[in-house]
Amino acid sequence: MHVIVSCGDVNGIATDIFFKTCLYHAFHDMQCSIAMNESTAKEICEAWNITFEHSTIRFPEMSVTVIPCEKYAQYKPGKPTNDASLLAIESLETSLKMVKNGEADALLTLPISKSGLNECGWKFSGQTDWLHHAFPKSQPIMILFHETMRIALATIHIPLNQVANSIDSHKLADVIQGVHQSMKFDFAIDQPRIAVLGLNPHAGENGMLGTEEVDIIIPAIEQAKTQGINCEGPFPADGFFSRPSWRKYDAIIAQYHDQGLIPLKFQAQGHGVNFTANLPIIRVSPDHGTAYDIAGTDRVEEHSMIASLEAIRSIVKNRSRG
Repeated sequence: MHVIVSCGDVNGIATDIFFKTCLYHAFHDMQCSIAMNESTAKEICEAWNITFEHSTIRFPEMSVTVIPCEKYAQYKPGKPTNDASLLAIESLETSLKMVKNGEADALLTLPISKSGLNECGWKFSGQTDWLHHAFPKSQPIMILFHETMRIALATIHIPLNQVANSIDSHKLADVIQGVHQSMKFDFAIDQPRIAVLGLNPHAGENGMLGTEEVDIIIPAIEQAKTQGINCEGPFPADGFFSRPSWRKYDAIIAQYHDQGLIPLKFQAQGHGVNFTANLPIIRVSPDHGTAYDIAGTDRVEEHSMIASLEAIRSIVKNRSRG
């Protein structure tokens, strides 16, 4: 199994979580490569006192091949630079090309600075949006998970004041269908149960606190049910997560980013995984950002990176079932 890793912002904690993972943990059933400038890789290896030779980073229990990128970025932990953002962009493009060409089985994207990349001409709201552009016939769905909590997002990186106008019953029905398929084929759950959260407080209180539940969410749920999908809702988000009954669902669809990711990240405590469903490739990512304030320090923890590699192993196995 070959995993290609995009290097993310080398001056954020992307470097720390990758090197800590490879230094202290072994994934003997995986071949890992990372798309990075070789001079940058050499600088980082020198800082970590790790051997770099013949385009290979030699950790005690595993070796990682460096897939060369042209853009050099000086290694300055905690200091965002345009060069690091440009390298992150090239690394993403190089990594994706390898997966598309069948040279790797899965893509693991390390954290980027969205604003940093945008300042360098990257025109996407995040890596999921970038993947949508790369696969225009697909409808990528962001699913973040830890153990049995799996949160899918109906909308992703958009301002809160745009959420209500960004959902409609057809789009939401497609999300429910996509989540259902992902639970079956990526997570090996033959008969998934899906919960759908409301948008408004108290799930709209029968239209008194907003009509999106009546006009959009309930019709989408009913449409999904006609396709044989086991889904329920809309549930008020606050009460839903306050009781253990959420555990009976295999996936939970939130209407917007923070509605779903606050409980997920509280539950995961730094061990979560970001998975992009509904794509012809496998892509996962740690569930955190660049965290420049702790980059290069011993405060960085690699749990989410480890969980991401373990998720790749599981999803590759599940998809191979057919």
